[in-house]
Amino acid sequence: MSANMTPLSWLKDTRKSWGLVTQFAVFIFGVIGGFLLPPPGWAASADDKSVVRLAQFIVAVLVGLIFLVVQRWNKKRHVGRWALFSGTFLVLSVLAFFAYQHLLDTRTCSYAHIQVVIGTRYTVRTQSYVSENPDSTCTSLLEDFAGQAEDIWTKDSIDNSRYILAGVYILNLPLFTLCIIGVVQALYCNQRSARPRRESH
Repeated sequence: MSANMTPLSWLKDTRKSWGLVTQFAVFIFGVIGGFLLPPPGWAASADDKSVVRLAQFIVAVLVGLIFLVVQRWNKKRHVGRWALFSGTFLVLSVLAFFAYQHLLDTRTCSYAHIQVVIGTRYTVRTQSYVSENPDSTCTSLLEDFAGQAEDIWTKDSIDNSRYILAGVYILNLPLFTLCIIGVVQALYCNQRSARPRRESH
């Protein structure tokens, strides 16, 4: 803090900067949230949005941190760095996105028009049932057990599925955020004119 800056002026500057960061974070989260659905079991119900709120917080903090780099790499000569930066995170984002989709396909199942998180290990009761009905699917099991997933799969395996889904979902957010910021900054730097040379006298 400089000598001529009062705590009040510093607070005003900080609030202004944080306001811009928050607005940009909300914009990014809105873009990503348009195609990346939050995992069921954490955010599907109205009273449990902890993972979504955590993801929003992570995006906001990440945007604030990356803005520190933006202020240093803001010249036309930095276009290549930002292009490589955004390209790298684009690849990582796509890989993480398909990993998340795979988990949604294998760790959730449709029942009564909603997605239910399922486990990977059957209960003893279900093992006997499946041995007698080898053609059972996750949907038919949920229908036969009145939608009670914990009667079909062990609670530990269901909890593991929930945490894995939440973890990979949260991982997607920073990757997509960095990719978007990289593209925006590359376009910004590309539009900046090169520093004019000083005329020799």
